[in-house]
Amino acid sequence: MPVTRREFIRYAMVGAAAFAGGAVASRAAPWGRPTQYGAKRRLAITEAMVQMVDRSFVYHWAFEDLDNVPSAPQMPGPLLQAEEGEEMQISVTNNLPGPHGFRILGAPGEVGAGIVIPPGETREIDFEAPAGGSYMYFDHLNAPVNRVLGLHGPVIVLPARGNTPYGDPSPSVQKLFDDLGTTAHFPGEPWKAERTRIWVLNTIDPRFHEMARNGRDITASQLRDELLPRYFTINGEAGAYASHNHHTTPSGRIGQPFVIRIMNAGLADDSLHIHGNHVYLLARTDEEGNRRVEANPLFIDTFRAEAGTLMDWLLPMRRPPDIPGDERVPLRELIARELSLTLGGVPQSPIEYPMHDHNEVSQSAAGGNYPQGMVTHWEITGDIDGVDFPQSDLDEKGGRNEEYERGEGGHA
Repeated sequence: MPVTRREFIRYAMVGAAAFAGGAVASRAAPWGRPTQYGAKRRLAITEAMVQMVDRSFVYHWAFEDLDNVPSAPQMPGPLLQAEEGEEMQISVTNNLPGPHGFRILGAPGEVGAGIVIPPGETREIDFEAPAGGSYMYFDHLNAPVNRVLGLHGPVIVLPARGNTPYGDPSPSVQKLFDDLGTTAHFPGEPWKAERTRIWVLNTIDPRFHEMARNGRDITASQLRDELLPRYFTINGEAGAYASHNHHTTPSGRIGQPFVIRIMNAGLADDSLHIHGNHVYLLARTDEEGNRRVEANPLFIDTFRAEAGTLMDWLLPMRRPPDIPGDERVPLRELIARELSLTLGGVPQSPIEYPMHDHNEVSQSAAGGNYPQGMVTHWEITGDIDGVDFPQSDLDEKGGRNEEYERGEGGHA
C-alpha cells in the first residue's frame, strides 16, 4: 500500500522514538564494524523526523539504506566501504520533490564532480574506488544547504595492501605505523582495521529545517549569514548519547591504537580537543576534495576541523602521562583501589577521557544544557599486557563506596 509523505514522516519519527532517546531515525549504523558494508549499495534520498538530545524532533533530509531490512533513514547516511581499485556500484533514488545530488568528495570522474538526480528518478553510479583513505558523500546541490540539512554520509576505502589506512602513505606515516607495537615508544600492538571510529560532525539550526519541511527555498548565502545552531552532533548524536555509543567511542587496552576518521558535514569550524593522549594528524581533505597524507604528521591534542573538510587522527592509546607512579607497574596494580571504586554511582573502571570542541557554544544544546553538544570520550579498559582492569565495586543496588567518600580510601 502506498505511503503518503505525511504518513512516512510520522513513521520515521516513531522509529526514532523507539530507541530510548536515540538521536537518529535508525541507530543501526555499526561504525565499529565497517567490514559489514560492501561496495554495492542502494540508497534513497528521503526525509525523516530526527530526535535531538533534548527529546525534541527536527525535520531532516536523509539518506535511506534500502539494503537494510527493514529500511529506514539514517543520520548520517549509511557507511559505504570498498577496497581501492574495487568496482563500486551505488544506486541512488530521489524520493523528494525537487532535484538532489550525489557527490563523493575526492573520488574520480563524474561521482567526484557530482551527479544530479531529478525527483522520482534513480541513478546507477559505477566507478573504481580511489586510493585507500577517508571520503564523504553528500548532496552537493545548493551547497552547503542540502549537505547541512542532513544529506551526507561516510565512505571508507581500504588499501589493497600494507599496514596503514592509505593506499599512498607518506614515508613518515608509513614509519609511524611500522613503529606501532614494535618500538619502546609504541609498545603493544600494530593498528588493526577494526580499530577504526568515524566521527561525522554536523550543526543543526531547526529554523532552516522547518523551512525545508514547508517547501521554502533556502539560499546558501542565507544559511551562511543567518545560521544559529542549536544542536551540535557527532554521528547524529550529542552529549550523553554520543558518549555512550560504543560505535563512536574508541575503547581498548593500552597499546591498542585507533584511527579516527573525522568528517565535518556542518557549517561550523570545530576545534576538536582530546584529553589523556595526544594524537597524530595523518591526513586531510579540503572542501574541494583535495586529499593529502601528511608528510610530517603533527602531534596534537587540538586541531580545527573546518566546515566541509575531513581529517584522520591516530590515537596511540598510550598510558596517559597524567597518571603518576612507576610506569613498570600495571595500572591495575598501581591504582587498584581507585579502579575498583564507584563514586556517585559512576564506576571508575574503565578509565575515560573526554573529547570536546573548543568552540564553546558547541558544547550546549538548544541554547543551554552544557555539556550536551559535540562531546564524546575514549576509554582504556586494561593494561598493555592484555589484562583488563578490575570491575567496579558497584553493588546490585547501585550503592557507592562510602569508605572512599569519607576519605578513608587511597592508593593501593
